[in-house]
Amino acid sequence: MYCFYQILKRDFLNLFTHLMWIFFSFFYPLLLVVILGYLMSGSYGDTVTSYDYYGITIIVYSVFNTAMTAANSFMEERIKKGNMRIIYVPIPKMYVYLSKIMASFAFSFLWHLGVMWVLGAMWHVNYGGSAMGYLIIILFVLELFAAILGVLFCCIFKSEHIANQLLSIVITVFAMLGGLFFRIGGLGEVFQKISDLSPLKWVTAYIFQIIYDGNLSYYVAFIFLFVMLSLLGLLLCGKIYKQEDYV
Repeated sequence: MYCFYQILKRDFLNLFTHLMWIFFSFFYPLLLVVILGYLMSGSYGDTVTSYDYYGITIIVYSVFNTAMTAANSFMEERIKKGNMRIIYVPIPKMYVYLSKIMASFAFSFLWHLGVMWVLGAMWHVNYGGSAMGYLIIILFVLELFAAILGVLFCCIFKSEHIANQLLSIVITVFAMLGGLFFRIGGLGEVFQKISDLSPLKWVTAYIFQIIYDGNLSYYVAFIFLFVMLSLLGLLLCGKIYKQEDYV
């Protein structure tokens, strides 16, 4: 475990040396919420303000974008040499991808909590008050699932570039269809049905139910589903990952 801890520490610190990842994890979602919240302030009421809405939807969007941070952390060109040295060390092969998953997850989760704290303190975004703990646990499992998904895509496609392109397209399309940037359901019945197909809409809709209705009916099932999906993703990473992909 000492070797794993050393690799994990190096991967975690490595993320802090890349300013783009810090911008992507903290400043980008913060700016999106502030700008969209300001521009759309006339379209929302006092109970759920535009900042409340985008404070949730953009955080969910950013959490799923952790998949791209994990993909970069796993196969980015500048860290390949370091990874190549690791694969020649007699340690379990899972240490390589598991450390990237955990480092990306911890790095992104901390920054996203920071975004929520700033939005709550300065723009009074409603994160559920006493129910905020439930929301944080949801974001925790989603963030972990996203980090595993990013590494899994790298294992499947053997390329950080292809994995990032596909992840970016899929996440952005689901976010737009799910109304995370603007409500397309208001454009008509057809758009409403299309919007209902987005899993990101299901996630955000359930989070809003917890915050505003206190609905915890499906909470355990929700957490269980994403824990199972994460375990499945880890299992597939173990099956597909080949150390020679780094050479």
